[in-house]
Formats: sequence, C-alpha cells, structure tokens
Amino acid sequence: MALPKKLKNFALFGDGESWVGEIPSVTLPKITKKTEEYRAGGMHGPVEIDLGHEKMELGIKAGGLKTQLIAMLGGQTVGANLFRFAGAYQDEATGQVSAVEVIARGRMREWNPNEAKAGDDNEHEFMVALSYYKVTVDAQELLEIDVPGMVFRVGGVDKYSALRAALGVSVGLSVSLNI
Repeated sequence: MALPKKLKNFALFGDGESWVGEIPSVTLPKITKKTEEYRAGGMHGPVEIDLGHEKMELGIKAGGLKTQLIAMLGGQTVGANLFRFAGAYQDEATGQVSAVEVIARGRMREWNPNEAKAGDDNEHEFMVALSYYKVTVDAQELLEIDVPGMVFRVGGVDKYSALRAALGVSVGLSVSLNI
C-alpha cells in the first residue's frame, strides 16, 4: 500500500543562525512556470510558450517578536539573506524518513506584526522575495533556480545551459556577483 510522505518536523535557519523553536510555520515558494499562449497560421489551437517562471517568495511565520528577521528589511541586494529549511518527511507506509533541504536567498520585503493583544499569541509574518532556490531530497538535487545566474536545474540537469552559451554567459553569475 502506498501512502504519502508527511512532514513530521522542520527547522529553519537564517543567515547561519538556528531558529529552532521560534518559527511555527514556513510557506515554501510556489513554483509557477510563466507561459504565454501562442497560435500561428496552420496551428489547430494555441500552445503555451515557456518564458521562465513567476516570482518566488518565501513566507515565514515567527512565534513572536523576532528582531533578526525585522533587521533583514535593511538588505540592499536581491540575495541579501540566506535561509535553510531542513524538513523530516516520513513515509507512512514504511516509516522511512526523507531529509528535505531547501536553500533560499532573497531580500526581506514585508513584515506584518499582526494584531497585538495582551494575553494572546502574537505571530509575526514575513515575506522574502527570492533570487535563489534549491531543493534537495535525500542528498539528491531536485530543483535549483538561480535567477540572476540564469540557472534552472531539474534533477541535476541544467535546462538553461544552451541559452547561457548562446548569450556567452558563464554559469554561476550570481555567485560571482555575491548576491
């Protein structure tokens, strides 16, 4: 019988600092391909043309006041801050645990301190606009997107290498720009 792997626990790290016990939830980026309909003479109907992807965002909910996250609003580059999500997903049929690691770089763009009410829980919400996103499952690279570096890897296969070569752009541009 097949059952899904469920997130059993996670940890979030920001700029190398452990935030274990301080972050009740993280909203990982939604990856949406940016497409445009195209139909020309001789075609029976439209097709979707791949134009990259939509903006990626990381949502962080802090259990209360988290000054390190607020300070990140001062970031000056598109990759000002580094985040690491480590998740333990367990297969409900076999008990096997998969290690999921997400590495994200971006710039803090929003802080919502929500309603402050004495005696109530007050979670602060943050939104980070991402320039880099990488997902690894059990040490296997699943997805890597480096927007300024023009890298899009799926399953370790670089889908944009021919595009970069046509432009004369080397891989890892964002790393050399230190963003």
